[in-house]
Amino acid sequence: MSARFMLFEGMSSRGVHFSDRGVALTDTLDYPLYSLASERVRTAFRTAYSLLDKVAFLVDRYWGLGKVPDRISFKNVWMVENKARLLPQFEKLDNLPLRGLFWLSKELFDDQVKQTTSHDARELHGVRNALEHTYLRVSEGWAKPFVINGTSNNGFGIAIGSDELEAKAIRVMQMARSALFYICFAIGVEERKKQLAKPGRLAGSMPLYSLDHRRKRRDSF
Repeated sequence: MSARFMLFEGMSSRGVHFSDRGVALTDTLDYPLYSLASERVRTAFRTAYSLLDKVAFLVDRYWGLGKVPDRISFKNVWMVENKARLLPQFEKLDNLPLRGLFWLSKELFDDQVKQTTSHDARELHGVRNALEHTYLRVSEGWAKPFVINGTSNNGFGIAIGSDELEAKAIRVMQMARSALFYICFAIGVEERKKQLAKPGRLAGSMPLYSLDHRRKRRDSF
């Protein structure tokens, strides 16, 4: 929810935030965007993309795959280590939501598992890597055709227009939202299977309480 709101704020902001006032920046004449609004869009993209990998860790833990933690990603968690072959645990598993989650992972690009069903998978992967490891230069959308030649910037980082970044952030946010639904439904299917397999087994339950709004603020010392 916080990531979605940050994306909304970044896309709908029209004024100059007080944190941007008085910040000394050089005009490089390529119409770059350096503002809190732009950073909110970048952060929302990164948060949504990282949620997909967190879902992959949950898949590994719940289904007991025993994957190497440092190598887990949403794209490769389904595969035999270092091979483009589906894990035997999933080959005949009767779980439609989990199958949907698997096909959702096909919309991403990975250096090890390069097959993808989405035309923009490699671009999303490139933007994510630039945000995390190198440099993403965001220019005003209208100026992109005039100041950006392609998507690379001398082999270091990526150059992109603000409108394109916002569209990609929305795309990744939608994927993260779908992944959260799929994983919840998939675990629900497995839990129902356990109940049907042992109908006489005692199963504990616990009530769900709504979190008090006072708990949603930073503690004051």
